[in-house]
Amino acid sequence: MPGLGPVHLRRWVEQAGSLDAALALARRRFGRVETIIKERDASFLETLMLPGAWALSWEGINYPVGWREMKDAPPVVFGRGALFSKKARKCIGIVGTRNCSSLAVELAFELGKEFARREWVVVSGLARGVDAAAHRGACYAGFRTVGVLGGPLHPIYPRSSIQIAERMLQCGGAVVTERAVQDPIASWHFASRNRLVVGLSEALVLIQSPAKGGALISAELAIDSGVDCWVYRPAASRSSSRWAGNVKLLEQFPEMGWSNPEELIERLAARTYPANACRSEAEIPAVFLPVWRHLMVQQGGRLADVARALKRPEAFVRDQLYAMEMQGYVQRIPGEWYVPMGV
Repeated sequence: MPGLGPVHLRRWVEQAGSLDAALALARRRFGRVETIIKERDASFLETLMLPGAWALSWEGINYPVGWREMKDAPPVVFGRGALFSKKARKCIGIVGTRNCSSLAVELAFELGKEFARREWVVVSGLARGVDAAAHRGACYAGFRTVGVLGGPLHPIYPRSSIQIAERMLQCGGAVVTERAVQDPIASWHFASRNRLVVGLSEALVLIQSPAKGGALISAELAIDSGVDCWVYRPAASRSSSRWAGNVKLLEQFPEMGWSNPEELIERLAARTYPANACRSEAEIPAVFLPVWRHLMVQQGGRLADVARALKRPEAFVRDQLYAMEMQGYVQRIPGEWYVPMGV
């Protein structure tokens, strides 16, 4: 609905109790709702007719945990290529300015290649400059990389990224977006996708940024979100406006700095970034197993549905789900929907 973004939608769902109830509320409040629904249905279907296309909602069991925790998590994401999986390898984001130097391109390519060889999934924004170089490096090594688009899956923008996007799909990677085909595109959408890059990443590497720009926003968002951020430290002889964002961050957080790929890789290797582990039933206390097994089979469920399926009082199931949430076995998302964690 016009003016109803992810933040407001989450509030509506929480207040209404479910997505269905929120839609019913929209039908009462918006005059053009049926026309808009028809247009959106057509847009969604056209998106899913693209080769290898898929859609994933925030109720899906494979919806990335880092996105689920955002207050402005996209209700639906579209993609081509490999569907997200909780058994996926670790992800590392590489960001930088489009108007970058030749050194920044070399650094991004080299890091994309070396991270991929170490079986990290390289995540970036498929923009010109640093983003494209990082994706090319991962593809050069023959491993998967994920590109987060500011626009829809078709046509890919910028046009210069079409070829590398196809190569990414051939390498088992993916391109993803929160925009359906025919969605109107605004300039701020390309800055908005930065939160999705950060949300997918266990660590974020800033190659080059001027004093203002999307890459710097990504780095600051990573810092605020508790995601490890690593910033290239330019030599004094290379000081210019292109590196102003790097210098600004390193003045505040000098421990984030690195001077060459070997140093960064060594420092990353010394830290532990656990991949999304597969949690077995053996780890779940016996008292929670009936609820856990139901959620596993159904890939999540609402409180009332779980209680009905297990033939137990809602109050009892609510207490169990609350205890399971506190211990990290499940996560509650808008609409009293619970999904098992770490599977």
